[in-house]
Amino acid sequence: MDMSASGMPWYVVLTKPRQELVARDNLVRQGFEVYLPKLKVLKRLRGRQVAKLEPFFPRYLFIQPSSTEHSISPVRSTLGVTTLVRFGYTLAIARTETIKKLREFEFHQNQDRLEVMSPFQPGVKVMVADGPLAGLEGLISSTAQERIVVLMQLLGQDTRVTVSHHQLRVMN
Repeated sequence: MDMSASGMPWYVVLTKPRQELVARDNLVRQGFEVYLPKLKVLKRLRGRQVAKLEPFFPRYLFIQPSSTEHSISPVRSTLGVTTLVRFGYTLAIARTETIKKLREFEFHQNQDRLEVMSPFQPGVKVMVADGPLAGLEGLISSTAQERIVVLMQLLGQDTRVTVSHHQLRVMN
């Protein structure tokens, strides 16, 4: 059994769908150390790219009892929790080193600025999916807060066209 610096193992908890935060809050109230890894992801909200933190492992979180006397049996009946993860009759335990590496990864990933996270980077091939230029392809020349400059072939010559993020789709 892998123990942390506090001498207690990290158990893996399966939550109800989209109830990771509910489960986390209720487990914290019961005195557990709770780790819910989250990553910054780009989402489209009203035509704008916004960064949101979402669970890295949807429906899963990690808990650690506060002491050897702290029972994990109430976890299964905690609001937001489905069950403790098991392999047969054995409870799933995350290695302390794994939790440490996850925390480091999470910290570094969440430091990225919105521009770095965007798939719309100079040199990327895109297609206009919306508007009067729909169906045309080009290469991203530069990006700004809300606009992207795309280099396109229009009427036989290279032309720079400025479009909004929500009008573009990245080509494979």
